[in-house]
Amino acid sequence: MALLTRDQINSAVDRKWEDVPVPEWGEGAQVRLMELTAADRGYIEAGSVVAQGQAPQLKVESLKVYRQKLVAFGLVDEKFERLYSNKEMGELDKKSGAVIERLAAKIQELSGMGRFAVKEAEGNSDAAPSGSSASG
Repeated sequence: MALLTRDQINSAVDRKWEDVPVPEWGEGAQVRLMELTAADRGYIEAGSVVAQGQAPQLKVESLKVYRQKLVAFGLVDEKFERLYSNKEMGELDKKSGAVIERLAAKIQELSGMGRFAVKEAEGNSDAAPSGSSASG
């Protein structure tokens, strides 16, 4: 198999998505959730890491909006464009905590984050690397 070029990598569609029912938001209601980009995931994770070494109030604020950030970054329309900008994600604070938690968990699953990262790693543990060598 030939090695990929930068253009081939950049044009590859590699993010998973799923349409998820949200009956709390109306009969037959669904939303589309998409795996986070590397940049979005880094932004969300950086907020958690920074808060760990800070005052309790900053930790609280970071944790308070963690799920809303996940949902704001992963909730997309039929063209896979975000529904909520960074400035608008506060609107999700007013929604049901149970719904936001469920959607955030699905985005984590799609993105291989949190407890889902462990499951993904366990699933890949059988695969041995091929064609590479530690010695050069």
